[in-house]
Amino acid sequence: MILDGPNIKSQSGDGVTQATLSTAQLLQHNSSIRRRVGSITVRHNKDRETPLPIYVGLTVHARTRKRDLIEMLFDLGLSISYDRVMAISTSMGNRVCEQYHRDEVVCPPNLRKGLFTTAAVDNIDHNPSSTTSTDSFHGTGISLFQHPSLQNNGTYRREHSVLE
Repeated sequence: MILDGPNIKSQSGDGVTQATLSTAQLLQHNSSIRRRVGSITVRHNKDRETPLPIYVGLTVHARTRKRDLIEMLFDLGLSISYDRVMAISTSMGNRVCEQYHRDEVVCPPNLRKGLFTTAAVDNIDHNPSSTTSTDSFHGTGISLFQHPSLQNNGTYRREHSVLE
């Protein structure tokens, strides 16, 4: 109703726009059950987080790594806080490490079970100077490729929420 006005056609649920969904998510994220008298800051509840502010915070952090930018978007009500971004990032890393320990193998967490998988292995050598080895690097790169088909799409190894 805020975006399209008070007409029955726009409120019937047909043709809901992304702008409408985003506005609804931001309203939910920025609303509070109770606000303390005299408080100028809004305390956001994790239980009331919506996907849009989380997406904005994580995307901006992934692309820029700028704390000030994320905090500015948080102050505008468009994103989660930088501290929450870091908590989600830490949680994701910890859960992937737990999966490595559980599976007793280090591999990408999005690999699926039951799919034909091929690998390509290559050396990574960088030696800018042949007289000294102070700036040289030697490593191995491994790329894994899975081949899903219409009959076999594979199964996820484990599903869990990273936002807890």
